[in-house]
Amino acid sequence: MNNNLLALIGNTPLVEIRHLNPNPNVRILAKLECQNPGGSVKDRVAAAMIQAAEDSGELTPEKTIIEPTSGNTGVGLAMVAAIKGYRIKLLMPETASEERKMIMAAYGAELELTPGHLATDGAIEQAYRYAREEPDKYVLMDQYNNPACITAHYNGTGLEIWEQTEGAVTHCVICLGTSGTAMGIAKRLHEMGDVHVAAVEPYAGHKIQGLKNMLESYPPGIYDKKSLDEVLHVEDDVAFDYCRRLAREEGIFAGMSSGAALGGAIQLAERMESGTVVAIFPDSGERYLSTPLYRHQPGSGVTIYDMASGSDKMLNGSNGLGLYTMGPSLDDTDSIDSWRRLSLLDVFIRHMTASGVAVNAAAGLTDMDDRTLAAAREGGLSREAFAADRLTAVLDRARDMGLTESISFPLSSGSNDTSLSLCRKLLGKGLAYEKLRSVYFDVFRDKRYGEIADVDMDKVSGGHTVDLNSYVKDNPLDFTLLKRATLYDLKRGEVVETQWGNVRPSWFLQHAATALDVLPRIDVMIGSEKHRFPHLENLRAIWSTAGRELQAWMVCQQSSDSDGGRLDAVAEKLGGYRAARCWLLSVANRKPLCASDENLSMWARNWRKVQEGTAVLTLALDAKGDSVSRDVEQAVFDLKAGFKTAMDDGLKFHHFWPALFKFVKRINGWDADNSLTGAAAKACHDELMNIDSILGILDPTQMPVPLSDLPAEVQGMVADRQKAREAKDFAQSDALRDTIEKAGFRVEDTAGIPRVFKA
Repeated sequence: MNNNLLALIGNTPLVEIRHLNPNPNVRILAKLECQNPGGSVKDRVAAAMIQAAEDSGELTPEKTIIEPTSGNTGVGLAMVAAIKGYRIKLLMPETASEERKMIMAAYGAELELTPGHLATDGAIEQAYRYAREEPDKYVLMDQYNNPACITAHYNGTGLEIWEQTEGAVTHCVICLGTSGTAMGIAKRLHEMGDVHVAAVEPYAGHKIQGLKNMLESYPPGIYDKKSLDEVLHVEDDVAFDYCRRLAREEGIFAGMSSGAALGGAIQLAERMESGTVVAIFPDSGERYLSTPLYRHQPGSGVTIYDMASGSDKMLNGSNGLGLYTMGPSLDDTDSIDSWRRLSLLDVFIRHMTASGVAVNAAAGLTDMDDRTLAAAREGGLSREAFAADRLTAVLDRARDMGLTESISFPLSSGSNDTSLSLCRKLLGKGLAYEKLRSVYFDVFRDKRYGEIADVDMDKVSGGHTVDLNSYVKDNPLDFTLLKRATLYDLKRGEVVETQWGNVRPSWFLQHAATALDVLPRIDVMIGSEKHRFPHLENLRAIWSTAGRELQAWMVCQQSSDSDGGRLDAVAEKLGGYRAARCWLLSVANRKPLCASDENLSMWARNWRKVQEGTAVLTLALDAKGDSVSRDVEQAVFDLKAGFKTAMDDGLKFHHFWPALFKFVKRINGWDADNSLTGAAAKACHDELMNIDSILGILDPTQMPVPLSDLPAEVQGMVADRQKAREAKDFAQSDALRDTIEKAGFRVEDTAGIPRVFKA
């Protein structure tokens, strides 16, 4: 029996990682520091720092312990202070986990929160200010400069690892926070034997609580990089994923830093032939339940702005998602507004699919509406022939724009039976009525009508929404479901025969029925601003009757220069349809696009820079060198993190463009000073390709082929042609160009190495 709680600090267990270990010849052992009485590795340094302050006479009963912390050190200090009877004040960023704040307060600590955007640095600055200005009141523990932090791990953690493994440890992985853990363990294990000690340092801009990037923050005074054998980098998402997998596959409920430590251990294990790796797991997962780390996020984890609620909404994609939008009107298949919606839909699909969510998506094409029939008649075609021709045009344009083939473009006439079934159901529920061979929806019998557009129906004037002389409704606000056919409709056979007579489904009913037919579920509807009311409200009313309640309603603003705005004309100005896609995604979907010549010219340049930067990387894949500099690694991390944040936070592409353009600028700089190795180019190229697999803005037909990927005979001809050019033998150069083209490739001369494209 031990009556001293502080004596229980240390001697934490080692447990083997069995399922996540990629190398059967290597053992990975996790040292579970959550077994300390205060719940983390920082119990060790907390006890050591307070003991050292007592021994020096600096800490006396009338003084208050003060310390900046991101969490665990504060918990440890609060616990030790409670045991020893000291007052304590802890300063921490407001973004620290709520659990750690509550634990510190429970131990009796006074908390002072500092601005979150300053991270731990803000707390450090304030604590140092208090210690300077009121030395008679406060005793600063100063974990970042206190040698007791190193001593605690030298005498404790490091020695335990050696003894617990009976000297079999060959590698040790420690995350860099205050860095005392790494320094103390490294010092001990290097003295005991030939142990490779690696530290995990996050990238600048990381979100792993408790860790430090030494260039981004104030570097701890006790940190000496030379004491380490290696510094590893683990991305946030990798660390967070390992945390979740530790719980599911190893039964270890660990915190953020533990996932990063495991990520570093796995990096080592993958390149080792044999050995034993010990990874320090600083704390448990209970302290992160208020963070997104373990928060239940069914399915998607993506947040979008929902027009109906007027707020951001996280989608539940656990059972898949169904996405729907109106496709282009068949009489105007190059409408900019239509292709803006389709581009947004396509990126949405790609992002959800990459996140592991099953997606079904459709863009309905109404082929029985007034506009389509008028265009067919004007062209002297039957409705069927005109619709088939326009469907082909839409599919061709979708390929030009790089839309995924998973989007279906159904013609609404294929859902006529469903339209009639919906009418019967609405009539049966008393929500619709028949009058003079037309069927109308009674908006005042639907108590929810107006809710998604937040419209007060008592204040809507029917005379402003419909041509009253053209309708014989009970109420001018009611909308048409089935429209009585005209004699001309009847003559051409462009009607649906029903119990109510010869009719045509309304635009609303055509879309509603089409979505129900082709999608197993409807979760998100994407419309344009012009559809906000009453179009989307009418769709909601019909779908609700069919038992379909959507999760969210999205709207895209129209182009500010929509008069005569056609996609083909814009694409020509921008440099292609992929450039047009980039422009369509250039601003927030709730803001209007600007199609002025000046704006289009700017986005043509922006797109060309990205296309050209990617071409530079493609050609640099053949460069020598397998090293990747820290600058390149950080740049890739920044690009990836910027894209993920933009996508998860409401598909805000406009927040990502500055990060992308900055990345391309850095690529050009590395290329200009010849510092781009093949490995660095591959790291950059791979991430750009990953992002473009979702954005889809790069034109593959304008991307050069790396020389190493060319057929051997073509490589030889390109080399011979370059020699001929240098020798100014232009006849031979032209002849080789023709031969290369016959082989299926096109050569483009540059000031340096020629570029080769697939013909």
